[in-house]
Order: sequence, then structure tokens, then C-alpha cells
Amino acid sequence: MDTLTLFCTASLIAGGGLYWFVCVLGSAEQKGKRAVHLSGGSISKEKVQDKYDQYWSFFRRPKEIEKAEKVPAFVDTFYNLVTDIYEWGWGQSFHFSPSIPGKSHRDATRLHEEMAVDLLNINPGARILDAGCGVGGPMRAIAAHSGANVVGITINEYQVKRARLHNRKAGLDKQCEVVCGNFLQMPFDDNCFDGAYSIEATCHAPKLEEVYSEIYRVLKPGSMYVSYEWVTTELYRGDDPEHVEVIQGIERGTRCRGSEATRT
Repeated sequence: MDTLTLFCTASLIAGGGLYWFVCVLGSAEQKGKRAVHLSGGSISKEKVQDKYDQYWSFFRRPKEIEKAEKVPAFVDTFYNLVTDIYEWGWGQSFHFSPSIPGKSHRDATRLHEEMAVDLLNINPGARILDAGCGVGGPMRAIAAHSGANVVGITINEYQVKRARLHNRKAGLDKQCEVVCGNFLQMPFDDNCFDGAYSIEATCHAPKLEEVYSEIYRVLKPGSMYVSYEWVTTELYRGDDPEHVEVIQGIERGTRCRGSEATRT
């Protein structure tokens, strides 16, 4: 329960401070400036309140969010609001990873990402999929480590722009490709990837079977898929109000939605 409480606290802080941070926080590329001095970003200040209200309105109709046709707008709105916040405060890898004694947070994150691609057992030059790539932190670490060509997909156009910018700056734009699209209906041919991975991304799917079946479709026969996601353990009790409050706080603060995605 301690871990769940920690996650809930972090997510509620993110959700509660969302409007203020987005108003004053802009492009994470502006080095050497404090948050209150940053400007720019995915949406103008004039539209932040409307986007914020739109995001929270989804939770007044929770059953609507579980419908596949509603999910893209829900997730896209969330990331328009928080991408710069995440990048400025968290870095380019939007996920948790275990700490490693003697290693910095950045190094521990990179090693965790490299482990994911090592499990795919692919060769340099292979073409692999990043399902839900964000701004591409894992993609770049994985491409540099493995020599693979990585194709990332994200629903958010602003994240596509950020990822492409970072890819160019890292000298990996020839090795890393980013497309805007829904990973429930990917614009890729059948059997076209040598491997695939997702890192804290498929929690956006209303049903895990829907995104996993789509990933299966685009993988070549015999290829591997690696994923790690938000889940609860057998200790979760749906009849315990405190447990339910923790889960709902995570859902509201981190845009994870759908009982199967968060409670598997």
C-alpha cells in the first residue's frame, strides 16, 4: 500500500498543479531559465484553461473514456497539457525505473531501457516499434544501444515535433522515425517489424487486448514484444475505499484509464 500511496500522491500533485505549471511553463529546450520565465509550448496561455477543463470533464463521464473512439481525444488533451511539465521536471523518458546503487537516475533509466531491447534479441539494422513513444527518450537510448531502427508512434502531434527535434540533436534522426497516430489503429503494414516494445504506454488503451492484437498484427512471425506497465497486485481490494481512492487518483493524475489497463 505504501507504493500505491506514493504513486497517488505524485499523481495528485501533478493534477492539482497542472493549470499553474502549464501557464508559466514552456519549451523545455530553453536551458538556464526558471519555470516562471519559460514560454511557448504546445498550447497558448489563452487556451490552457479550456484544455484543462476539457481534460477534467472526461472524468465526469467515466464510461465515455472507456470507449475506444473517445480515448484519442482524452489522451491527446492530457499530453498537450503536461508534455512540457514532464520534460522540464522529469526528462525525456516519461516512465519510472528502479534505482541502481551507484548510478544516477538518468543512467538507471537508460540501463532499464536498454534491458527492454536486449530482451527482444534483435540485430543491428532491425526495424522495431515503440508503441506510445512520447518525446522519444527510450527510443534514442534503445537505438544507440542496439543499432536498431526504431519507429515510434504517439497520438500527440506536439510530442511528434519534440521527438523529431531531440532525434536531430542526438544525431539519431536517420535511425529514429516518429509518426503521429493511434496505436489501436496503426498505419503500418502487417508483419513489418522485427520487434516491438511499450513502456508505460498501453495503459491508455480501453482494453489491453485491443492494443496487443494490433501490435501482434504488425510484428513479423516469431518476433518478440516487451512491455511493462502500471498494474496493481493481488493485494488490491476493490471494496476498500482507500484502495479505490488511490487507483482513481492515479487515473486522474496520469491519464491511465480503463479498468483492465490499470488493474490487471
